[in-house]
Amino acid sequence: MEVIKLSEYDRRHLETQKIALKCYDSITESERLFLYWLSIPYLMFRQKLDRFTKRFFALYCQEQCFVTGRSACCGFESIMVFFADEIINLLWSDRSQGVNLINRLAQGNKTSSHCVFLGNGGCLWGVRPISCAMFFCDEAKKQIFAKYPNAEIEWNELLKEEKNFTWPDKPILFDVIERFFIRKGFYSPHMHFHFSPGLRRIKEKSGI
Repeated sequence: MEVIKLSEYDRRHLETQKIALKCYDSITESERLFLYWLSIPYLMFRQKLDRFTKRFFALYCQEQCFVTGRSACCGFESIMVFFADEIINLLWSDRSQGVNLINRLAQGNKTSSHCVFLGNGGCLWGVRPISCAMFFCDEAKKQIFAKYPNAEIEWNELLKEEKNFTWPDKPILFDVIERFFIRKGFYSPHMHFHFSPGLRRIKEKSGI
């Protein structure tokens, strides 16, 4: 039997995906509905972001990166994941989708240049991590914003709106989701809003 040696990156992601699935399995139906309700504004934001991406960037990125195999934005061991990304993905996809990510990680990354979550049809996440959804390379932005000036205005508004969920100078969704599961006794290395020194300093300065 082949012994698969995982990189530290893949091992850490595999661990956190398993923890997220345990968290998901631990909640009651009423708790699940509460988390659904809590995350609806975020999903509405993500739908707006998806429409923006499809309208301005999708074709350019498809031709420049995915078709050519470059996929610079989906670089090897580059994905930044929050614990809330994992929970939201389970809530708004389904449990089997989370299992699929775990199975993929358990295989290890057999490429040297692409993200472990990048499959033949694109990203394997149902609801991509926010850091991925909000990433467009400098060259893509240069080309698109020069062609569509209104796109840059819309993009700057999206950047501001994103902070309502991910910038902890006030109560935000991603922090609340972490706290919800910490109180249940769970811990994940991806709970950055509670264990990242930088994010904790922002919260402390804001009195959160």
